[in-house]
Amino acid sequence: MLIISIIITLVITGIIGYLSKSKVKTSKDFTSGGNKLGVMGVTSVLMGSIIGGASTVGTAQMAYNRGIGAIWFILGLSIASIILGLFYSKQVDKKSAETIPQVIGNTYGKKARTVSSILLSIGMFIHINGQIIACTALFTVIFGMSITKTAIIVVCLLVVYVVFGGFWGSTMVGAVKTILLYGTSIICGILLIFKFNGIRDITSVLPQEPWFNFFSGGVSSDLASGISTIVGVLSTQTYFQCIMAGKNSKTSRRGAFLVAFLVLPVGIVCTMIGMYMRIHHPSIIPSEAFPLFLMNYLNPVLGGVCIATVLISSIATGAGLTLGIATMFVRDIYNQCINKKAGDKKQLYILRGTIIFIGIMTLIIVITNKDSMILDWGFLSMIFRATPIFIPVFAAMFFKDKIRSKAGIYSIIAGPLASLIWILSGLGKINSIYIGLTISISVLWGMSKFYKSKPAIEDILHR
Repeated sequence: MLIISIIITLVITGIIGYLSKSKVKTSKDFTSGGNKLGVMGVTSVLMGSIIGGASTVGTAQMAYNRGIGAIWFILGLSIASIILGLFYSKQVDKKSAETIPQVIGNTYGKKARTVSSILLSIGMFIHINGQIIACTALFTVIFGMSITKTAIIVVCLLVVYVVFGGFWGSTMVGAVKTILLYGTSIICGILLIFKFNGIRDITSVLPQEPWFNFFSGGVSSDLASGISTIVGVLSTQTYFQCIMAGKNSKTSRRGAFLVAFLVLPVGIVCTMIGMYMRIHHPSIIPSEAFPLFLMNYLNPVLGGVCIATVLISSIATGAGLTLGIATMFVRDIYNQCINKKAGDKKQLYILRGTIIFIGIMTLIIVITNKDSMILDWGFLSMIFRATPIFIPVFAAMFFKDKIRSKAGIYSIIAGPLASLIWILSGLGKINSIYIGLTISISVLWGMSKFYKSKPAIEDILHR
């Protein structure tokens, strides 16, 4: 019954993703739903993109290893959703940009737009791999399949979810996922607390250190985890795309706030599950903590739906990121540098072809990195999304008249380069977020201030 329940749930959502193609008439429908979404539509697509395998399987995995400190990733997602609603939603009414690199290009020029699109795509691609690795952990536990076969199935599902309906596919699958995921989290939380006495076991068996220390990994490192998540989300095309799909700023703001409220229970439950499994199953592979809980402690039918929901969560998040990369490639690189006269139908073909290519590349990387820590991919991705994008975008939105356009491209390159050098020097991935952001803001502020009294010719022409 468990496997039948999983297969039925996956097939239903796959059909929904396929049927969404009927809503796609233009490339704009494919990339942003034609900017027609209401509050529930924005909530569905943002929730579908922001909560995935890293937030569920990855959080339980980290909680299994170090306790309550695993909550930092979810806290970062919740805070980021609030900021998306407060500030990014204001861009909806302006209708001036479809991608984050367009925002950058409007302030810093075409070169900055192209470079930011490439770097942001790399960061998002890193995160897709983490989502797929989370899925493979579920499949291998349930079906006993090899990593290679599992990865092929998961990547094929990812492509199906988005290649036909694009943004509408993400929205419709996201709606199903939101309902299932939230229901799953509440049910698991209730069972864990009242049926299995989870809170009693966790508090009575596990010692204070490190299991109940929010900073068990070190204050600097754990704060960097939260900060990297926040700025990474704010620097990601997928989430910007979700906000811009709302029919107006008020709609997008309410949707983002609703997501901020919904993600917290999911993270809390997954953290509790990881700690509970540490007590009762101390010898399992940490990445299998969440799926084994669903298999061993829930009714087979309910467990099947829950497992399928987590699979859908991981796949839908990866699909949303894939769509974001494809959108930036077509809008910021293909249309700007390769074929400026491409028609709408041609752009749709390129969008779908790019999605398939990303799927193939993801498959190759996942197969060769099957034993890596899931959240490591998430944090690494956040760093390489945030350091080239966050400061330049923030400045473009709020300090456009006070910065020099040429400073933008140097800031975009300097941030990730500094973080990469830091990491390669063996000084730690997480803390590199501080270095990258510091260098980025220093370059942007320093160059703008130095040339303040003598604007560059390109600045004048740009204005």
